[in-house]
Amino acid sequence: MIFGADYYPEQWTPKDWEEDIRIMKGMGLSRVRLAEFSWALVEPKEGKFDFSFWKKMLDLFQKHKMDVILGTPTATFPPWLAKKYPDVLQVRDGVLRSIGTRRQACFSSPNYRKAVIKVVTKMAQALGNHPAVIGWQIDNEIGHEGSDIDHSETSLKTFRLWLKAKYKTIQNLNDTWGNIFWGVIFNDWNEIPLPGPHVSAGYNPSMIQDFYRFHSDTIVDFVKLQSDIVRKFSPNRKLTTNLYPSPFLPVIDMSELFTHLDYVSWDNYPTWGDQEEPFPHPFISAMHQYNRGLKDLPFTVMEQISGFQGHDTLGYLPAPGQVQLWMKQAIVQGAEQIIFFRYRTARFGQEQLCYGILDHDKSLTDRYLELQRGISEILPEANDFASEHFPADVAVLHDIENARNFKHQPISSGLKHSPVPFAQVGYDIEMATWFAGLNILNVNTHFLPVSKTDFSKYKVLVLPLYAMVNDSIVKKLEQFVREGGILILGYRAGLKDKNSWMLDSQVPGPFSEMAGVKVRKFEAVGNRNVNFRFRVLPGTCSKICEILEPTTAKVWARYSDNKKFYKGKPVITCNRFGKGSVVYVGASLSPISFMLLYRRTLRMAGIPFTFYGPTIERSFRKGKSENYEIFINHSGKKTFAGFKLLKPYEVRILPKKKK
Repeated sequence: MIFGADYYPEQWTPKDWEEDIRIMKGMGLSRVRLAEFSWALVEPKEGKFDFSFWKKMLDLFQKHKMDVILGTPTATFPPWLAKKYPDVLQVRDGVLRSIGTRRQACFSSPNYRKAVIKVVTKMAQALGNHPAVIGWQIDNEIGHEGSDIDHSETSLKTFRLWLKAKYKTIQNLNDTWGNIFWGVIFNDWNEIPLPGPHVSAGYNPSMIQDFYRFHSDTIVDFVKLQSDIVRKFSPNRKLTTNLYPSPFLPVIDMSELFTHLDYVSWDNYPTWGDQEEPFPHPFISAMHQYNRGLKDLPFTVMEQISGFQGHDTLGYLPAPGQVQLWMKQAIVQGAEQIIFFRYRTARFGQEQLCYGILDHDKSLTDRYLELQRGISEILPEANDFASEHFPADVAVLHDIENARNFKHQPISSGLKHSPVPFAQVGYDIEMATWFAGLNILNVNTHFLPVSKTDFSKYKVLVLPLYAMVNDSIVKKLEQFVREGGILILGYRAGLKDKNSWMLDSQVPGPFSEMAGVKVRKFEAVGNRNVNFRFRVLPGTCSKICEILEPTTAKVWARYSDNKKFYKGKPVITCNRFGKGSVVYVGASLSPISFMLLYRRTLRMAGIPFTFYGPTIERSFRKGKSENYEIFINHSGKKTFAGFKLLKPYEVRILPKKKK
């Protein structure tokens, strides 16, 4: 188990450095991440490279027996690059991302790629074999803040080339997109526009889906480009890049991106900006499991919150004990490396309000002492289980094609949420809600990409929002159920094919036989609650309400809302299929209603569960020498977990002998 900090020696003076290292080591830190924003420092003028500063810093860390993860400095670039090559700048929704901000790169720009190749090559050659360097971070939060989509002229030209390579002929493209609709028939590749900002009626869904795929392919290739260079000149170092919440905010296929990297990292900020309270703990666990699941391996938190964060405004101040709880929660959920953001709070620049372990001065803060204590408390057990596999019999499955689809066609306003203009995270929130019900019942649960999951490892699979289907995945799911598995299938399943055409069959399309149900009517109710009854227990649902027509399925729940004409109609069904069962859920359930659904399903599967209340999280980990039952109290009050009284924000680890 490794602990470290994100450190920016270039922002401090030489007299600070050795003292900073001493303070970090005194806290229990042994690793730093460096240099991810240093392009202008190492190449102040085109072709004039100087790595002497970083060589000096690497020597210093080696002297003090700390090791280093180097960041390739491509998330921002020097003003001279944009001045000489204006095509390196990105355009988003009609706004040019100019020098002075960050993540302004046009990934399609040949001039940008050439400059990246040069700086990454020179950096890897100059620093990559230094004994202090144990790994690399490629770029920084790639695709964040809306930089995954580019509406520049350069992007348009490259998009047309991507389409030509995919479809070969313009007629094939017209046929695949269904361009006869509204008479948008292209005769030449150069007639194709970008699906960007518009006044009213939008662009063809098939076109938008390809536009998102194009950007994903471009960024994945960009990461591969850098990875290949670093592996050549800095061999035997592990590579990663750092993701960020919310996981489906960008259109990038992160599971494909990480095929070119060695392990997954992400940046864990349970509170940011002017939030009034932190994200609910099941949402944070879902984010951890998403990142763990991209490679189904232990992961790194490359930026773990240590203070409270914001660029322009601040909100919730973590209570005493809460930052160490979030650190421990990450480890419990599968992290084997925690890098805190940041060591000391910046005195200048855009992140003056991003509070780190220390404030703007160097006096030891309560946060420092709390994290120092938390590291020493968890380290013995973490060294035993952190690098081991996170066990689970249940998996919630996500799909990037459907995440993209629900961005531009959410169907219901309840599945539409834009906290900032560049983000549409309705899919993210819904997926986390389906995950949360299992987390609250304290069932170890994986969160995995459907296209890369071995279904045979699980007893229960949960598949929400799978509207756009892949035939091969449907067949694998059918085999999973036939052989005894339980599949929980969400509303609007089996609606579209991969080209974004509606299937000429009733929902749930290819799932109809195994689900034993068909759907001919549904209502989009937004965020309004609709009542239903699960046996004798009341429940509520929202967003989409499908009116289920069972063919062979048994009814588990019916609508009970007096305001709805479909009162008495089924909303949840269960169908035996082969040796297994398919539970079909025709609406978005409230968290309590999800608990009722999962209780019944988990009993069917023979998976134990326990509800200790809304603030208690329990997990099981298998270690090399012992197993562990772990209780986390996310409340600021003393709380019982069964007969165990937990202190506010306590993480209690109970060893269990291996059987």
